[in-house]
Parts: sequence; structure tokens; C-alpha cells
Amino acid sequence: METWRLICSPKADAFTNMAVDEAILQTYIQHFKQPTLRIYGWQPAAFSIGVGQKPAEALNLEACRQDRIDFVRRMTGGEAVFHDREITYSLVCSKQDLGLPNSVKQSFRVLTGFVMRFYETLGLTPCFAADAPGYAHGDSSEFCFATREEFDILIAGKKIGGNAQKRIGGVVFQHGSIPFSLNTAGIAGYFRQDISYAASYITSLQDVLKQPVTFETAAKVLLDSFKVNFSVILNEEKLSIQELDLAHVLEEEKYSTRQWNFFRSTRIETKE
Repeated sequence: METWRLICSPKADAFTNMAVDEAILQTYIQHFKQPTLRIYGWQPAAFSIGVGQKPAEALNLEACRQDRIDFVRRMTGGEAVFHDREITYSLVCSKQDLGLPNSVKQSFRVLTGFVMRFYETLGLTPCFAADAPGYAHGDSSEFCFATREEFDILIAGKKIGGNAQKRIGGVVFQHGSIPFSLNTAGIAGYFRQDISYAASYITSLQDVLKQPVTFETAAKVLLDSFKVNFSVILNEEKLSIQELDLAHVLEEEKYSTRQWNFFRSTRIETKE
């Protein structure tokens, strides 16, 4: 069995979370570290926007400023996600580690296999959107959960969470979120676009389980699902000194800067 490194991060702000994700990726690329799974949460709640989004078009920036809601640009694509009551994962590996296909789209079916198992372990019946009867793309939206791509995960016909991927050569980075609960009406004012319709398209664990879920319970089930699905051993470790140092630089010089978040321009930006 292959051994993966497990990083269980404390909840952190948006800029720290994205900096740590990239620090793990960059360190893996430069030094061929073990494949890594990281789980984490967000405190305080914040938005992440896709690498190609324009924040002023996606978000009501004045409303965010007034309520002190941060936003950060991810290094992955997709639309805006409000991170609050959820568990988030990220993973870094080579294509060979999991026998991934060259197609990014097709690799989602493999990489999110453990997320599917997570839902199944909780007694739910998930499916990929492409496998659902009458599959059709969701409406165009600046809100990630309101869109629907082939390998988005559905439960009872509604999208739950989201996942995004980035590749650099043969190295794969993917992260995704699993919402414990959603308050579409509560965050609607932070979007430029009307997202009120999205409530009928999306769901959360609390909605489908009819009871609250704790971070600790979700983490245990998610880690067990990862080990079983990929037949790997997870060895919990701490971030290396090199990763911590790089994460600090990335947070200060990239993810917390106006240049990156508004204009996607920084001297240490990752090549696409």
C-alpha cells in the first residue's frame, strides 16, 4: 500500500488557507515529496473566487467590505464559493500515484471517488451529474454551487459542494468543499447576480441527513473513505519548515494582495 502524508490544519483565514495549499503544491513539485491530503476549515467565513473571475463582476464588494467578509482568488478555476460551515480538502499527487487519465474532466471521476464514498458511508446515494437522468448544465452563474458540470456530485437531484483542479506538468492539485449547511438567502446580498433561484438547485449535509454534522465526525468519515477508496495509508504529519516559510511568503506577497485578488498579477504567480 502506498503511504500518503496527511495534514490536518487548524481553521484559518482565506489567505492562509490558499497560501498553504499552494505551498504544499510547490514543495511537492520542487522536491518530489510524498503525495499529500490536507483537510481544513475556514475562520472567519470568506469567499474564494475562481482564478479567472473578476471580483467586481462576481461580488458586491461594498457589501463584503461593510460586513468584513474577505475574498481570495484561488489558483483553480470555477466560480465563487462562500466558505463557512463546511469541511474542505486538498490533495497533491502525480498522475501515476492514482493512475489518473490525461483528461482533467475524466480524472474528476477518479479523484472524487473518496467523496462519493464519504456520502455513501453516511447512508446517502450520490451520483455524478453526467450519470443523472436528463442531465443538463446548470444555469450560468457567478455562484459555484448553482452551476452543474458533468462530474459535479448530486444527491436527490441537487448539487452538493464543489471541486476544482489544477495541473502543472504531471502533478495534480485538487481541492473541494463539502457544506454542512447553506444559507443562500443570507449570502445573496454579497453577489452582483441574483442567486435566489439557486436554493432549489443545491443542498447540504444537514439538508439531506436532517441533522447537524460536526467537523470532527465529517473528518473521520472523510479520512476513512479516502484510505478505503484509494487503498492507501495516511500518515499524519505537520507542514515542513520549508512549506511553512513558503506559505508565509505566498500569503504576504500573493494571496492577501490587491494585485492578485483584483488583477491576478504578482511576481510569484504560479504558471498556468
